[in-house]
Amino acid sequence: MKKSLVFLAVGLGCILLMSGCSAPRITETGRTAVEQFLLSTVVESGIGSVDFSPFFEKKVFVDYDYLESQVDKSYIKGVLEMHMAEHGLVVCRDVKEADYIVQILCGVLATDTSKFMIGTPMLPIPIPDTSISVAIPEIPLFQKLTRSGYGRFSFNILDAKTRKPVKVISGVEASTYYTNWTILLVPFKSHNMPLQIKEGTQTSFDLDY
Repeated sequence: MKKSLVFLAVGLGCILLMSGCSAPRITETGRTAVEQFLLSTVVESGIGSVDFSPFFEKKVFVDYDYLESQVDKSYIKGVLEMHMAEHGLVVCRDVKEADYIVQILCGVLATDTSKFMIGTPMLPIPIPDTSISVAIPEIPLFQKLTRSGYGRFSFNILDAKTRKPVKVISGVEASTYYTNWTILLVPFKSHNMPLQIKEGTQTSFDLDY
């Protein structure tokens, strides 16, 4: 009986030890979800504001050479071609089949961060006669941390046969923001991005940071 109790105690101890030491593996992407939402919304809003309806049912070849330096080139291409399809344009893979050539330029596609705070910043306090210091965390009475996304696009539309300019659309700009507020130690947030995802039944989706 005593041996059974001992084995039971050891088994329970091992289970508790294993469960206490186990932890989920957490990885993060190079960009935060907020940054990706900021930039993707800028691309969708900027390109989505361009009116391609005068070229309804025309065949176009899109020249992406001016996007070579853009990290988000693939997403820009996808959004542009989807927007063109919504306006009834036919995107050709061969310039010889096209009626028009559309050159896209992206002068800006980036994020910025600004912070304003009224309160006590983080203060390191050294412990006397030691090399150890204790940090008092930041205590914001009022804080505004804003992450912003900016985009600037231009489009040059040429006749595919003569390469003569047909239409120039320049200075298409879009911006987004995501602000974390803290007022009297109470946190909340505001933004101008559509953060709603519907899958089957309606499900709300939001970012917690």
